[in-house]
Amino acid sequence: MFVTPDGTVYANVEWDEAGRNVGIYKDGDVIGNAGHTHGWGNMGGRAVGANSQYLFIAMSVGNEGGNLKDPNTWPPKGSNWFGLSRRLRIIPEKPAPFPGGKGGKGDTLKESFLVINEVPEKTNAQLTGLWVDEQRVYVSNPWKNQIEVIDPQNMQWVARWPLENPGPMCMDAKGKLWVLIENGEGQKSRVVCLSTNSGQLFPQKIELHPPVWPRSISVDARGRLLVADCGPAQQILIYDNLDRQPELAGAFGARGGIFSGTPGRFGDMRFNHPVCVGSDRFGNIYVASDGQSGGGGTVLESYTSSGKLNWRLFGLEFVDMGDLDPASESNFYTKEEHFRLDYKSPPGRDWQYIGYTVNRFKYPDDPRLNIWSAGAWVRRFQGQLFLFVNDMNGQNLQVYRFAPETDGEIAIPSGLYAGKRLKTKTEWPKGQPEKGEWIWRDANGNGAFDAGEFLSNDGKDAPAYQGWWVDDECNIWQAAETAGIRMFRCQGLDAKGNLSWDFSHVTSFPRPTQLARIKRLRYYTKTDVMYLGGTTGEHANQHWKPMGPVICRFDNWSKPERKLRWQIVAPYEKGSRGHSSCEPMGFDVAGDFVFVPYTGASKSMGFSTGHIEVFRASDGGSVGHFEPPPEIGEIGLQDIRECLRAHKRADGSYVIFLEEDWKAKLLMYRWKQQ
Repeated sequence: MFVTPDGTVYANVEWDEAGRNVGIYKDGDVIGNAGHTHGWGNMGGRAVGANSQYLFIAMSVGNEGGNLKDPNTWPPKGSNWFGLSRRLRIIPEKPAPFPGGKGGKGDTLKESFLVINEVPEKTNAQLTGLWVDEQRVYVSNPWKNQIEVIDPQNMQWVARWPLENPGPMCMDAKGKLWVLIENGEGQKSRVVCLSTNSGQLFPQKIELHPPVWPRSISVDARGRLLVADCGPAQQILIYDNLDRQPELAGAFGARGGIFSGTPGRFGDMRFNHPVCVGSDRFGNIYVASDGQSGGGGTVLESYTSSGKLNWRLFGLEFVDMGDLDPASESNFYTKEEHFRLDYKSPPGRDWQYIGYTVNRFKYPDDPRLNIWSAGAWVRRFQGQLFLFVNDMNGQNLQVYRFAPETDGEIAIPSGLYAGKRLKTKTEWPKGQPEKGEWIWRDANGNGAFDAGEFLSNDGKDAPAYQGWWVDDECNIWQAAETAGIRMFRCQGLDAKGNLSWDFSHVTSFPRPTQLARIKRLRYYTKTDVMYLGGTTGEHANQHWKPMGPVICRFDNWSKPERKLRWQIVAPYEKGSRGHSSCEPMGFDVAGDFVFVPYTGASKSMGFSTGHIEVFRASDGGSVGHFEPPPEIGEIGLQDIRECLRAHKRADGSYVIFLEEDWKAKLLMYRWKQQ
């Protein structure tokens, strides 16, 4: 992140699904998108900076597996480029070309990219720091352990200064360059000071010892060095006396950040993994927090120097879905956030961010920190609140309990089901069975995966599945595509407040002949009704991720007199391909209706992206559909298998939540029958 003296914020990320890898913000609003940083081999990066004339963006450029071929635009097959894109600051989406610059084919900017590192594919050679003034561009290049010094006008090298593992950088009012040498969490780091003429190290430096984990630095209007600390303090550290020997003068933000006081409770000055810090000439301090376990999670804030909030922007949801607390129509939980809904407020103002439910310091074994997670279901058992989290493709099911008196908003790891041995880069979790499906339960209540807490099913992998459901008695249902359905009967609470399941209390149901493959299910204990979604030989899913168009309702599911009440084929576009195929992704049932989300648009069918078909639960008859109104703006595909939740409220109205992948949000429809 780079903040100009007037308070304009430029932010750069490696990936943004909708292409705003480089966003521009001012006074709490989005004022620009640099563009041309996403697609055609382009990706964002880890640094951004500007002077009065140009905007400089650290980027990477690939060739999409060798499919993009032009030596003046893309690297040769098997290689990637890391370097700088130069833009006109007044029009950031336009190039500022220079002799020898790369780019021009496809949706790339002509002759405006400077290659600094050319490396083999899958090699991390990111540029990690950038500072720009009118005479020079200073670039941290840890791949070569040096600072690159470049003339901003002709983009030619002026100097290269050796410095091991340089990172984020900034300049003080006297023209000295400060560089963060960040060695990772749990390791000693330091901030060094360099001459901008020679690269010579000055004696001034700051030693940063664990548990401090510095991620970003900036010099404020008072000449103090600000350090974003992602360690347990979760604060902005303030160093003064830069001319002689820098010394810690204080900290900005609550000590412990979002985990102080009531753990997980969101509020002013309660930072959550602060990764970027900046300041303007008025003394305002800007902080970007990246508290997330996968997908979204950014909170961008501006404060006065005294800690009063100026403005705040949220980017919390990506590849995510949530659920209402059964005991409250107002409390809504996603895989890691807690929101409160106010149905009396106007659309767009009817939600409030309340809490963050992951505590990486107290519960480092939390599955959300170790494997990809996506949607969530919320259930109550004997009055206690539980969160069930699945993943994009429905492979694992995570279980969390809450203990507000000790852990506030935090969801404590409680259980996990895996259909086979998990393979992770860190070999997490330690102690899992060598092979086969397994269940973990936090028997000692410490939220860690300890020896003796795993149950194995004789070393056998589960059959291929993707359908899950947790019913209102917390029985877990699993739909194998061709091998039938299993129900893991809940065995109640253990002494630590964990829900319990095992392999000796599993009921199996054969696959009904009406479906060739079962991919989604919903079961309701009070009525003994089962809804199944999937395929037949004639009607199959067009892309591998969606459900298929066939939906069945069975009455008296658990009894010998089970009866197929109805079977329908929801509309779909035959022959559509890829992620944008127009077909049902899944379904949910609420009150009198079945709600079916669609993966993409279809001109021939008249469906726009975000389409939801609605059917009567009583007979499968069509009722109508929902589509996003124009004021929502552009939306994208649904990308997780369980991408929709629907609820009937006490007043008879319905609220329907839909995942939206492209612009990273959840859509909330509210409907009341006339």
